[in-house]
Amino acid sequence: MITVYDLRNRQDSETYEKLEDLLGESLEIISLVDNAVSKCIGCWSCWLKTPGKCVMKDNMSSSYSNYVKSNKVILLMSTSQGFLNHNAKAFFDRTIPHYLPYIELVNGECHHEARYDSYPDLVFYYEDNDLSNQEKEVVKDYLYRTAYHFKSKPYLISNDEKMALVELTKRHPSRRNIPFSVTEKIERLIIYNGSPRRSKSNSTLILDAVHKKLGDRVLIRDLKERDKWDEWVDSFTSERDILFFMPLYVHAMPGHVMEFLEMLDESTGSISFFVQSGFPESSQSHYLEAYFEQLSVRLGRNYLGTAIKGGMESLRMMPEKSQNKKMEPLVFAIEKLIQSGEFDMSDIEKLAAPVSFNKITQFLFNVIGNKIINGFWDQQLKNNEAYNIRFERF
Repeated sequence: MITVYDLRNRQDSETYEKLEDLLGESLEIISLVDNAVSKCIGCWSCWLKTPGKCVMKDNMSSSYSNYVKSNKVILLMSTSQGFLNHNAKAFFDRTIPHYLPYIELVNGECHHEARYDSYPDLVFYYEDNDLSNQEKEVVKDYLYRTAYHFKSKPYLISNDEKMALVELTKRHPSRRNIPFSVTEKIERLIIYNGSPRRSKSNSTLILDAVHKKLGDRVLIRDLKERDKWDEWVDSFTSERDILFFMPLYVHAMPGHVMEFLEMLDESTGSISFFVQSGFPESSQSHYLEAYFEQLSVRLGRNYLGTAIKGGMESLRMMPEKSQNKKMEPLVFAIEKLIQSGEFDMSDIEKLAAPVSFNKITQFLFNVIGNKIINGFWDQQLKNNEAYNIRFERF
């Protein structure tokens, strides 16, 4: 069984016919064109309340069984602003019900354990005419990485006149190609909060601490306030210093953040980024860092850099004193950015540690750590009376 998810800005039967000729069998077409995929809000219900099933009711959630029962899944995607567009990004964010919340280590990095015995090959097709050569590499890196975590074999369909199927081999993130820059002392930093969570957001906790420390030196805007997007897009071109602060979602920005980024025009000024994640190791965020470098070029802005901090998921469950201690280095890094006009590279490297786990840490995790982490998930499942169905499948 081959399922095609059409996530593009348009539909065309010609592409379907070419795909059938290429693969030699009929296809199950699922149209999710033009904003058809609701954005993930990070509620974790698909892990902790309704295991394996998303609480959102749309065409994507109703087609989950097609995904896991297919031998191949073909994703037809559009690109925008040098990356996969927000509809494609939302699709990837919404795939987490196919995996368990439990953590295992793979080559020194955290992965979510499989819910199913096997997963379909992932076949990617998108038009890349609007991408620079470096952006093309960034997108390929990201797609390889996503399939790797999804426990799927990745393929690309070439954009040549005659379609061809090409396996996507191991790739590393094309990052740190653009050095961090320096700007003048920042009088006021506009910070966009990219968390999609409606409550108990770690990003909001951190940015509240930033505002408490820096007062009117920062102006924080929450991207969940969609009614203000047009106003903010207009003001972007005249505002000098911008920072996007967000959680990591499937190795990139949350879908609604990508949607906002697509609306931005080229302008002068500085731009910087701060990515926080639940996974402790910063390597998980390197693929997003690579894109942000290229985005700064597209937008014509002075790239002040990307700060990465892992291991933040436990923040909202800590006592206030422990929270403040954990947030302190993140707040300090933003304070120094405002005061000096640049990220302190030594601070950035400290925040990013560990990049991945060494052999000793891996051993300790396998002996002790996974029991603690996975015990946390078990307790949450029990609290929601979902423990007995935690391995639920379609």
